[in-house]
Amino acid sequence: MKSAGLELQKALLACLKIDGALERLIAGRVYDRVPLKAEFPYVTLGSSNIYDWSTATERGSEHLFTLNIWNRASGRKTVFEIMNVIEHLLERSQLVLSGHRLTNLNLQYSQARAEDAQDGYLGVLRYRAVTEDLSA
Repeated sequence: MKSAGLELQKALLACLKIDGALERLIAGRVYDRVPLKAEFPYVTLGSSNIYDWSTATERGSEHLFTLNIWNRASGRKTVFEIMNVIEHLLERSQLVLSGHRLTNLNLQYSQARAEDAQDGYLGVLRYRAVTEDLSA
């Protein structure tokens, strides 16, 4: 059985990497693990929590995950622009997961803040997703 969390992550990465509007803002810099000396701005997969969401007849999972938007000099404005593009992209995307079906994907909250003593900014998008296991 394939992990619903891993399949969701794969689908998210693929979706974020092929969007033209997002590409213009971050030049394909979407990371699970940030390379040394990565250019700003970029998007990372943040924390991910997975809970059992099974019913009496079907196996399922609830996923709470974050997408983090990092920026420096061009600041908060660019963070908000990137967050807006991602929010609209995920509203209209039909993510396909191998071995699982995504039944629900909703933005729970967003946040933008100064992150360090230099000129760093962080945007956070927290999502809730529900998946059903198709192999059960």
